[in-house]
Amino acid sequence: MPIPLSIADFKTVSAVCELRYENAYLIYDRTGQVCQEAKASYTKCNIMSAIPNQTIFQAEEGAFVMELSQCRFSTNKPDTSLEKFAGHCKSFFDSVTRNLEVKVFTRVGLRIVFRKEFKDLGDAKAALNSLKLVNLQAEERFGAAPTPHEIVFRWEGGQVGAMLRLVAESGKINVILPPELEAEKSEIHKSFNGLTLDVDYYTVAPVERSQLDATAWILRSARTVKKNLDTILGN
Repeated sequence: MPIPLSIADFKTVSAVCELRYENAYLIYDRTGQVCQEAKASYTKCNIMSAIPNQTIFQAEEGAFVMELSQCRFSTNKPDTSLEKFAGHCKSFFDSVTRNLEVKVFTRVGLRIVFRKEFKDLGDAKAALNSLKLVNLQAEERFGAAPTPHEIVFRWEGGQVGAMLRLVAESGKINVILPPELEAEKSEIHKSFNGLTLDVDYYTVAPVERSQLDATAWILRSARTVKKNLDTILGN
């Protein structure tokens, strides 16, 4: 029996936006300027790693990475609307592309992971299989289980593409809190069973830097992703 689902039933658990471009050799001269701007723009921003081809920043807002041919921002605690996330991306991307004089992006990508938790892994698998996304009879294949617990789709056109991974999974979250927080519990341990939707939405055709407003693109792309997920879940 189908289990009614919509994207509103899922929590946004992580988000990453990435720009790719041809090798930007000014990284060897201007990384320091990007570091200065990042430390001025983000809360408790620290340089975690700095080598010629890659610099990793960590702040309360999330993690920032600048490399020779790409840069990205990621967070494991995105706001549901992604408005704050988009703002952090734009500020960082503007700094990187201005300082490294990037003119064209070969790929702009947004990856969002959603999860709905269930009582146990069996319920998560039942929810996945109730979607009827694979037109195959439920029978043992390759000597394994009769029903899949992970399904991957990919669509690609001339301008944009998307990859969707649906997986029923279980896992553990372990967090040790710093003493200065004086929390009632110093450690948090949580197990979860859930249905995860992992979507990578990206451009295929080159994008001129002057054409990209990161905030607008991220918010528009997030709406596109959620709209299409709702269609798939309601299939």
